[in-house]
Amino acid sequence: MLLENRIALVTGAASGLGLATATAFAREGATVVINDLRLEAAQEAAARLGDRHFAVAGDVS
Repeated sequence: MLLENRIALVTGAASGLGLATATAFAREGATVVINDLRLEAAQEAAARLGDRHFAVAGDVS
């Protein structure tokens, strides 16, 4: 896996392109931190990716 032992922080990752990006990073072995304004949506997305992924709420603008 290309991104084994790496951490990826993806903003806006609870849905759409952000979620697709987070999924691609996870598929390549990265631990993904899902960032979104909506904590519950971020937690659901992280849970779909697997046990080693995390969710945080926040505005990065």
